[in-house]
Amino acid sequence: MAFQRLARAEEIPPGETRSVRVAAAPVILANWAGRIYALSGVCPHRHNPLEGARVWDYLLDCPWHHFQYDVRSGENHYPKNVYPADYPRLQEQLRPLRTYPVQVRDGDVWVDLG
Repeated sequence: MAFQRLARAEEIPPGETRSVRVAAAPVILANWAGRIYALSGVCPHRHNPLEGARVWDYLLDCPWHHFQYDVRSGENHYPKNVYPADYPRLQEQLRPLRTYPVQVRDGDVWVDLG
């Protein structure tokens, strides 16, 4: 799939997010330190929408259960940093968020969802 225009960069201030839908797929756009990131718009923990999520430092905070994901890689940060590594049932909850390539062109945010 080719890059698609999803928003204007100015619509996503630093530390904020914006939820968009592309076909049936929810996508969350996050601005951390002036850079826009695109991730799956559904939290893999309980499959709740990430609409309303906030970004602090480099972490996207799910508004439902406060699972936190690195906007740069999609990797779970919390509760991964407190779960015991030898308890597989808890480890299953730590799936990463899918990330998508982003380009900002002339103030427009373009995302490749392929």
